[in-house]
Amino acid sequence: MKKLILIFPLLLFSLGTELTAQKINEGVYLTAKDFTNSKVSFVNDQINSKYKIHLNEIFNSPKIKIIKGDSVIKLNKESVFGYCDKKNNSYRYYNKAEYKIINPSEKILLYSKPSMEGGFRSSHAVTNFYFSQDATSPIYALTKSNLKEVFLKDVAFIELLNVYFDSDKDLSAYDNINKGYMLNRVYELSQQKTTMVSNN
Repeated sequence: MKKLILIFPLLLFSLGTELTAQKINEGVYLTAKDFTNSKVSFVNDQINSKYKIHLNEIFNSPKIKIIKGDSVIKLNKESVFGYCDKKNNSYRYYNKAEYKIINPSEKILLYSKPSMEGGFRSSHAVTNFYFSQDATSPIYALTKSNLKEVFLKDVAFIELLNVYFDSDKDLSAYDNINKGYMLNRVYELSQQKTTMVSNN
């Protein structure tokens, strides 16, 4: 009997710890700074609370509606940076479009956006890639020419772009060894090269 009494509190403690660890980050990034600092507003922080984000993407609504408990919050998409969904995927709103941020922790942000290409009978889904210099910068199609224009003054980076990437399709490659996107790895190498030149 004593063994049962000892085990029961341990089970309760274990369950309580597991529930506490299940933090939900779903919510809205009000600004680019909030995104950079991983600060989410109107977050789903209560496991048993009524919570729902209505993005209204099908009807292309300009507003986000958040239901949190008994409160209903409406935000203009143009006035916020983006949002984080319940799977911890981050998205940015830019020029009335939504872009998925595929590398939120890296310097040069990369985005993906699906679209349909082809005619009526040959239509198929494709994923297009984009980039921005940082969270506050404009979004451009991910091409070598656009990168060279945005990073015009970064001579070392432009030189390495030509060395490491043969075509635009290579720019979205993932580096499994360093656990990051090759583009940012090349950017880091260019900064190291610039620092070495400056010190000599």
